[in-house]
Amino acid sequence: MNLQHHGSLFTLFLHSPMTALCYICNVGDVPIHHWERCQNYVDRFVTEASRLVTRCRMDEIEQGIGYIDSSYVQFFGDDFLRTLILRFVFCDVTLRLHRGFRGRHQRPRCEPPLPSAELLEHPSLAHIILQLASALDVRGHFVEGPEGD
Repeated sequence: MNLQHHGSLFTLFLHSPMTALCYICNVGDVPIHHWERCQNYVDRFVTEASRLVTRCRMDEIEQGIGYIDSSYVQFFGDDFLRTLILRFVFCDVTLRLHRGFRGRHQRPRCEPPLPSAELLEHPSLAHIILQLASALDVRGHFVEGPEGD
């Protein structure tokens, strides 16, 4: 793998989440059939994160509790912007769990902030990332849970 720096890690996560995860775990070659199998984990993550965003919005409407800023809900109506938001979530969850990125200053931020407990730290998203790490045989790069923030 050519490790020459041509842009930010965040940009790589927004462009290709699987490639970014492989990069931070020093995975150079993945056979295409295994890549496609692992890509299914990314797809599951995106589906679950989308469900959680929708649930945060429904909770806000039903309970009058502001879990997620309405601007994100508006952006969710556009396929491209929704993809970027969900890949942002993938990036944040992955870096939070990775042993090499333990500080909050090493993860992306957004304004207004996305809900932490209800989205960014949700156990189901962490579980999918850890399953993906196991499938790539890089589980040792990741902690068990959201400790050490």
